[in-house]
Formats: sequence, C-alpha cells, structure tokens
Amino acid sequence: MLAVSASPGPALAEEAVPVAQGVTYQRLYRPEGPWAISIVEADLSRELIELRALLGGGDSTGRRAVPQMLSAQATPDRRPVAAVNADYFALAGRAYTTLPLGLHIQAGELVTFPDLNRSVLYLLADGTTHIDRFRPKTWLIGPGKLLFPLSGLNRPPDPGELTLLTPRFGKETRAGEAATQIVLESLSGPVTPNRDLMARVVSVSRGERRAIPAHGAVLVASGVAAYAVRNLKVGDEVTLRLTMEPSVEGMREAVSGGPRILRAGEISIENRAERFADAFATRRHPRTGVGLRDNTLVLVTVDGRQPGFSAGMTLRELAQLFRDLGCQEAVNLDGGGSTTMVVRDQVVNSPSDGQPRRVANSLALFTTAPTGTPVRLAIEPAEASLLSGDKIRLVAVGLDEYVNRVPLGGDGVQWQCSPSLGAVDAGGVFTAAEAKWPLTGLLAARWKDLAASTVVRILPAPARLTIVPARTSIKPGATQRFALRAFDEDSNPMRVPSARLTWAVEPREAGAAITQEGVLKACGRPACLRVVAAVGEASAAAEVLVGALTTTVMDFEQPCVVAFRGIPEAVTGGATVAEDPLQPDNRCLRLSYDFSQASDTRTAQAELNLTLPETRILSARVLGDGQGAWLRARLRDGAGRRFTVDLADRLDWKGAWKTVTGWLPEEAAQPVVLEAIYVTEYHAGRNPAGEVCVDDIGVGLVSVEGDQPGGGQRAAPRPQAGGT
Repeated sequence: MLAVSASPGPALAEEAVPVAQGVTYQRLYRPEGPWAISIVEADLSRELIELRALLGGGDSTGRRAVPQMLSAQATPDRRPVAAVNADYFALAGRAYTTLPLGLHIQAGELVTFPDLNRSVLYLLADGTTHIDRFRPKTWLIGPGKLLFPLSGLNRPPDPGELTLLTPRFGKETRAGEAATQIVLESLSGPVTPNRDLMARVVSVSRGERRAIPAHGAVLVASGVAAYAVRNLKVGDEVTLRLTMEPSVEGMREAVSGGPRILRAGEISIENRAERFADAFATRRHPRTGVGLRDNTLVLVTVDGRQPGFSAGMTLRELAQLFRDLGCQEAVNLDGGGSTTMVVRDQVVNSPSDGQPRRVANSLALFTTAPTGTPVRLAIEPAEASLLSGDKIRLVAVGLDEYVNRVPLGGDGVQWQCSPSLGAVDAGGVFTAAEAKWPLTGLLAARWKDLAASTVVRILPAPARLTIVPARTSIKPGATQRFALRAFDEDSNPMRVPSARLTWAVEPREAGAAITQEGVLKACGRPACLRVVAAVGEASAAAEVLVGALTTTVMDFEQPCVVAFRGIPEAVTGGATVAEDPLQPDNRCLRLSYDFSQASDTRTAQAELNLTLPETRILSARVLGDGQGAWLRARLRDGAGRRFTVDLADRLDWKGAWKTVTGWLPEEAAQPVVLEAIYVTEYHAGRNPAGEVCVDDIGVGLVSVEGDQPGGGQRAAPRPQAGGT
C-alpha cells in the first residue's frame, strides 16, 4: 500500500495494474483531502515504450479531447497505453486558442517556440527525459544585412512582430489584411531546433490568407516587422536561425507546462520565476503533473472542484506527492478543467467539467510490442460497484507477455458467480441481486486454462453523490449541462442508470427547468438556483447563480478616497473618481496605467480599503479598454489573510459597460475589506497602456429560498479558475 505524506492520514490505494510492459496504473484515494489521484508510471528504458507529444489537430494545431487525441494516433504497430493533457492554451475570447502556449516538439520537429519563463519536459534521442527552461534566439537573416527577430512559430503576429508559419499551423495562414506574407519554398531541411534553415522566397504579398506550401513555410510580418522585410523579393535566399538557449541536441519530444515544483529531490515551487500568481500555487485546483524518477516517468492527475469527493491540491501538496513517489524532478502541467488521464481507451479520472475538455496538446505513451498469444486473463472493469438490480457488461480479455490485449477465440469464456450476488449470462452481462444492505463478492471468468476474477460491490443506494460543476454562474436564459458522479463507501465510482436518477431545480417559482439528461435552462432574470439530483435516498445539490445578483455598496457618487500604486515603480498611471466617459451625469473610478516601461509582472492598483458587508460574491460594472490585461481584486478577511478574486481574465472589450462577478474563497472570514481593484500583466511580450473604468461595486449572498441576496441558505463559493 502506498503511503503518501502530502498530509497526515491513511492512504487508500489500489494495487498497481500493469497496462503495458514497464507501465503501471494505480488509483490512490486520500479521504482527508479528500483527493482522488491517478498515477501512471512508465519505465522509459524499455525499448518497446514510446513517449510522444501530440497536437490536438494531429498533424497540425487544433483542440481535441485527450481520448480522441490518443486514439487518432493509434496504428496496428503502435498502440496507445496512457496519456494526460499537457500545456496551457488560450481559452475563448483570446487569440490562437488552438496553440500550446509554450514549446512543443513532435517527432523532432519544432512546432512552437518556448516561453522563456516556463518549464519544459523534453525527451532526448538517448531516451532520457529532463526538465528545463529555454530562451528562444530566433532570427530571419536575409540580403542587404537584413536581421530581424522571429517572435513566434505557428501563430499569427501581434503588432510589430515577424512570425513563421509551417504546415503544422494548417493549410493556410490567418493574418490581418495589412500583414505582409512572404511564401518560402526549398527549405534546406526539417524545422528542428538549434539549426539554420535556408529557403527561397517565391512570393511577397499582402492579404489575410495564403496557402502554406507542403514543403515550405510563410513569414508573416506586421507593423515595424513589415517595414524591416519590405525589400525582400521573389528569388531572394533567406536563413531562418532557430536556436534556443541552453542549446540541447537531439530533442525528440517536448511539452511545456509550469511551474516547476520539484528540483533535485527537494520541493521547489517556482511559480514566481515562471510568472504564475501566488494564488495559483496556494489554492487547491485539479492538477496534472509529470515527475522523473531515474528512468521512470510518473504521470499524475488529482481531481478537484468536486466537494466531498476530491478538492484538488495546492502546488506544494502536489510536489509532496511527487516526492513521496520517489521523483527527483517534477513540473506542474495545465490543470483545472483540462485535467484528464486516459489509460488504454478509458478516462480514469473525474474531469471537473463533467467530461474531458478539448485541449491543445497531450503527453502520451505508446507500445510497439508485437502481439503474441494470451498468457493471462483479465476482466474489465477490474472492480465494479453498482446498484442492486442494475446490470453491467463485463469483458474478459487475453493479455500476452507484453500486456497487449489479445482477442479470445476457441470455446468462449465461462462465467461464474454466487447466486446471492446475482447472475451472469454467457455474454458477460451481470445482473446484481436485490440487496437491502451492501454485498461484496467475486465474479470469475475462465478461458481454456486461464482464469481471472473481479470484485463486485452491490449497494441499495450510492454512499455519496456529487454534481459537476458544483457551483457555476450563467447568463439569464442560458443552458448548462450537469453530470452526476456516484461513489461507494470507499469512494470508488459507480454506475447509475438514468432511470434511477431524478433531476430537479429549486425554487420552482423561478421558472427554470432541467431535463432528465441534466441540462438546465435558466430563467430569464437574475436568480439563485439549486440543481438537485437524487438516486433513492441519496442526493446532491449544485448552486447556480443566474446573472449578477448583488447589492451595490459603492457607486462613487459620494466623496471617497482612492490612491494609485504601480508595481514595480516603473509602472505609471493614476486612480481618480471622475466623470463617466459614456454618461456625463454619472461618476465612476477611472484607473489609468502604462506597462511599457517594465517587463516583469506589472500591476496598476486603485487602493480603496472599503469594508464590505457580509458577502460571498463581489461584482462590478467595468468599462474595458480592449488592451487584454487581467482585472482582479485584492481583499483582506477578518483573520487578516489576503487573497485575490478574479473579475475578468482578459479586458478584451471596450466602448461598453459590462458586469463582472467573482467568488470569494469559502474559508474567507467576515468581515472582508476590499483593499484594491487592479489590472495586471505578466506576459513579457505585452506592454499595454490604457484606462479602465469601474462602477457600482456590489456584494451578495447566494440564496435558494428566493431571488434576493442576503437570506436563506448560502452556497459555497465557486473555486477560482486554475490552469486554463
């Protein structure tokens, strides 16, 4: 039994199950977290095991769920073993939503440049794996002493940038009408890191879309970059210098993540060095991570945002888990709703979105072992928990010496179980007995001289139910799909037939409705709703905030004191109470900022020090400036603890007021002081300057006994977004 010391208490661990030669899968449950943990360990010194970095689009950039990404790369000679989601990517509302945000190398080909601040897991030609950070040193060199930096690979340029698009980007470019596009052919070799590539210009033009040659590339230039390449013409020879520091030869596969959490066997939470907020490190979120133990690769997922089942981990807790697993190095990958682990063809964790999210890339294991004759029998699933009277189909599979699945032939499989447990037919369909109390027993299968058994648990009702998502906010009239998770007393997941499940939404008079499939149709006005799922005597509830249901506590019409603070000191700007730019008879907070004179994480704060009435929700009306900065609030609770609330992860709108809402942490002690509202930028390549207006700061308590804040039963707050 694995004992993990991430926090004190017993660990409930299933035995590690071989899923390929040198690869095992194990499920670990820690009730004191609670934490549901999935672990895959792979000995990469085995010649028949391959580690691959996969793009969401297969041969090009795109987004796809990890199971589909894995199955799309399967061949008769190369079969999937396991995979997890990998790098961060931009969510809706941002540019380039199909791209990994850091380094991606696939089969030796350089697909995206590294983010100089983020850690990279990479595999060398000698089969060893490492973690490091890389700085791109990439240039376009051409006639007439042309020398200009390449800012990006396989993404369109931001203003003033020059980027390179290869066939990995897709069949054609997607640039602005004003962008200069230079089509290159006759590349001197594949696009690999730390080498110079020669190419010939075959066309120079402007326009939004151009075909990307199958054996070429396209340079796309904007602003000052377009001016720098203005003299390039058809027939010119250019050089693409694609170096990275440190220079590492023989990189076969690589994915980015961050931050690093384990270094030389010691916990090292490097979130600040890699430009992750402290709150990202110290709050519990669903997590995906990868660790290194000698020649063994350790993949881990920790489920989260599922109260009563799995709370997620802080980065320190995750680092401790990797340390207890014997790893010397470890790095956090994208998490939150992206956290997904697939073993063979099954999702083995519980994604917080209720289903696997479409992501930009993944880290996958394959086996190339030849298929042989069965030497062992296995039953899938290896364990099963189900309701009394329910049915489940069991499958007996043959496993060869390399743990490959082998089809069974001959006389067929013989099944057997105790009549007190239920009955199983010749096809492996097991029907559970009617039980007034929990029953546990073995169900056996035999094929020729091979035998196997599986543990079956029968319950009159689930021990616990959870709904995913447990808390959410949606717009009036919008829809939201909910998924039910059922568990036995040992927190093993169990199947619930749809006929045994009922959904309801409260209060009825709010006018919302929910289908038997768990799809909520919200009412057309602000309200606080509770979605309830029931299976027999067991039930669970999810809280839904429809619209912004808050009471205004600061409208800036009365005199008040505000102060500006820029961090670091090079950040300039101001915070004043002044006239609304769109409505002259209204007053609001106007926060101006200039981030162009600093490169580290920059913030422009409007300090308010406003004591709030009891609240779990913070809202405000915001007039954005379209500059893409992050809008947050800093608060201090009654215990003196400071925390942040995300109001808008990207200020990508302007010319209109928009209401934004954030949830306070559940552990925040009342009363709470709103110390500051601020904009922040942590991307080194972005230097926005602008002005954001804030008005009608509001607070509220979620109630399910009416549609007014401040009374009834309060919902716990929605967890803060992690990962993407």
